[in-house]
Amino acid sequence: MKISIMGCGWLGLPLAKELIRQGHKVKGSTTRNEKLKTLRNAGIEDFLLQLTPEPEGNIDTFLNSEILVVNVPPSSKKGCENFYSQSMQQLIEAIEASPVQKVIFIGATSVYPLNGKTVTEKDAEYIVSRFSDVVWLEIEELFTKNSRFDTTILRFSGLMGPGRQPGRYFAGKKMAGADAPVNMIHLTDCVRIICEIIRQEVWGETFNASADEHPSRREFYTKACQTAGLENPVFVEGSNPFRTVNSDKLKKLLNYKFQYPNPTEALQK
Repeated sequence: MKISIMGCGWLGLPLAKELIRQGHKVKGSTTRNEKLKTLRNAGIEDFLLQLTPEPEGNIDTFLNSEILVVNVPPSSKKGCENFYSQSMQQLIEAIEASPVQKVIFIGATSVYPLNGKTVTEKDAEYIVSRFSDVVWLEIEELFTKNSRFDTTILRFSGLMGPGRQPGRYFAGKKMAGADAPVNMIHLTDCVRIICEIIRQEVWGETFNASADEHPSRREFYTKACQTAGLENPVFVEGSNPFRTVNSDKLKKLLNYKFQYPNPTEALQK
């Protein structure tokens, strides 16, 4: 099967390698010229692509595949309002003109309110992300409401794994909400879940993807800093808004068992 991965970085590159190992032909894109050799050496057909917001590069050949994985984080451009939304709209127009029939869109759990409750897929709201000016649910709907192709949405929780150490963000810093739960997922599970969606041909669905267990911020980030040899965070009085992300739908429909169900134990993996 021919699969294109837009965004062969921290997640996209190991995903591409695994799909190649499984026998698929994989095309991968990067925005950095110096990374093309890395993709090529991994057996990936490499493409230099930019969304400015219109696609720049050989987008037609890149999209000459059956499946597209969209793994493009939000970005901005000076003087261009709603840049990420425009970029996705332009990408969708290119998809419509291509042979692509199935899309996996990597989203985020920023669609959920920090209401102190356990949230499932149906609880999504039109919320501006705390980390960008993106309303994730609006972006998702650009894909899911398009009748020219089928899209499965993956809402990943906090990403962790090789090259992404959560402790570095909070080492030595003051943190409130020591008892609030964290929502994390390991890179290995991210890759395995995407591969299972493709293998089982599960399209037109929306999934939360977050490890089974939700340790407290105190437990998780203290261990994260210790594991990385960093100064422990300092926990102070006060609450911190949170949500607990439920992934039961994913586990049921895909019959999926997390490789790393406990984020604290996964810190050294």
